[in-house]
This record gives sequence, C-alpha cells and structure tokens, in this order.
Amino acid sequence: MASTIRDVHKEAHSATFPDITAGGPPSAPALPVEKTLVHRARLRDVLPTQLTRHDDTHFTVSARRPRTHRLFVTAEGRSTASLVLETIRQSTLLVSHAELGVPLGHHFVMHDLCHRLDTRLLTRAAADDLTLDVHVADLRRRGAVPSSVHLEMLLRSGGRLVGSGSIRFQITSPAAYTRIRGHLPTSTAGAGVAAAAPVDPAGVHHTQACDVALSPAGEPGGWLLRADPANELFFDRVNDHVPAMVLVEAAQQAAHLSVPEGRFTPSSSEMRFSRYVELGSPCRVAAHTSENADGTASVSVTGHQDGQLAFVVRFGGSAAH
Repeated sequence: MASTIRDVHKEAHSATFPDITAGGPPSAPALPVEKTLVHRARLRDVLPTQLTRHDDTHFTVSARRPRTHRLFVTAEGRSTASLVLETIRQSTLLVSHAELGVPLGHHFVMHDLCHRLDTRLLTRAAADDLTLDVHVADLRRRGAVPSSVHLEMLLRSGGRLVGSGSIRFQITSPAAYTRIRGHLPTSTAGAGVAAAAPVDPAGVHHTQACDVALSPAGEPGGWLLRADPANELFFDRVNDHVPAMVLVEAAQQAAHLSVPEGRFTPSSSEMRFSRYVELGSPCRVAAHTSENADGTASVSVTGHQDGQLAFVVRFGGSAAH
C-alpha cells in the first residue's frame, strides 16, 4: 500500500472533523438504519444504529457492540477485531447509500481497508457502543453516481478516541458488474471452497464448524480457504465470489493459528484485495509471523488462487492474551 497504517492513523487525526461535542456545525436529524443499507439479511447482524449528517463530507455513525455474537464476541465475552472491521465496512455502505447517492443493488469492490485500535476496547465488556466520525476523503463520480470512494474514520467509545480506520473501494452498476464478471450472481451452492474439512474450531476460537474459514493443507503455516455457503454470516445474499470480509475472517483465523500462545488481538491492520476469490477453485492461505521489539507479534497473511495473489492482510502490533 502507498501509506502505512501509522500514516493512515496520523492522517485521520489531522483530518478536519466538525466539533460534534462542542457546538460544531448544525447536524441534520439522525437517521435509523435499515438492514438493506448495510447489506445484511438479518437485523441482528446490523451494527450501525444511527447516522447523522454534518455536511457533505462529514458524518457520524453510531454502532452497537453486541454482547453475544458467533463472529464478533468470544466465549469469554471479548469483542473480536472482526467487530471493528465489520463496523467500518457497514458504516461505509450506510454512508454511501444514505448520503452519497449510491443506489441499492450496485456492487462495492473493496481495494484497501486499514484500522488502528486501542485493544483495551476489545477486552472490556461491551458497556460502551462505538461512534465513528466519518470523513469523505475522496469521491469520484460517473455521472450522478459515485464510482470510487475513500473514507477516513475516527473511532470513539464512551467519548474517548480509541482508534481510526480507512477504506477505499470502487462502485459498479449491475450492468457493469455483469460485463466485468461475464455473468450475474445466481447461486453460491456447490462452492468449491467449502469442500474440505475445517481445522479444529476451538483453535480459531469458534464453536461451530460452519464459522471456520480454513482447512488443513498439510504444511506448517499454510491452509486452504473454506467458506460454507449455507452460513448466512458469510453469505447473506447470492454471490458469485468469496466476500472480502470472509477473507478477513480467514486471515484472522490464520493469525490465531500462527501465534504460539493461541490468542491474537491485532492493534492494527493493512489489507489489500487485488482480485476476486472464486468459489470453485482452491485458494491457498499462508501466514508469516515476526516478533516486534516490544514483544508483540505481527502477522502477514496472503491468499493465492490459480497461482495469482488475491489478497494480503498485515496485522501489526498484535498482543497475545
């Protein structure tokens, strides 16, 4: 990526956000969140609860922290990094549809996703919800509809700054998507990535096999991607490829398996997605771990399909608990 997560964090802090807590510019009335606006089929998986507009490029998204959830909360009651990353993703969809003029049915193609977080937020009980101050850093349109968007965010909990995030994506119409892909999404049945048996769910801090995104590949530090198409958390709508957030979940599970202590809480991430991961072809996932000067671990996870790099996820400043 052109900038590091430290640069993103620094840029987010220097961005010009309205002073929301101390009489900043007047805001439009807050809007409730419908599940269609964040591309979720079930209301219980919707994380944003409210959207407030401050001006054309600044918004506030309030989001809940579930007390229980198969992917977002561990058996011990700790929030996972997936919760923060999914909150960033859903907030992106919400702002894009409700405020930036992206029609429902258009396709979002994620390129980069970064975050930085005070990990103490994840180890506390979910007493405080999250607030995201969203800044539209770059917006390009094709006609009246956005074609690419770059958002930067500051994350707060209980009024305290706890992190930052950045996301960059392209937007395509259904017709353009069909031209790119050569077909319309019709079914996820028979997905080849779900054929192999999963790794032990307990090893990646899950209780159900359908939530495991990796299967053994017979080599240290390497696995095969798997994604059960019957799992509505992974596939909550018809899709013709593996969703990016399934790749993020697979990367986090690979990191869990790579850290010797078996407990992995990243304080930052840098993610780049370079091509679609197809459903009917094996995708090999590999993780490489290094130790930082302060004793924490960093993990780099890659995914290759048909000999081509599909994604890179770098978790930095990671703490093992």
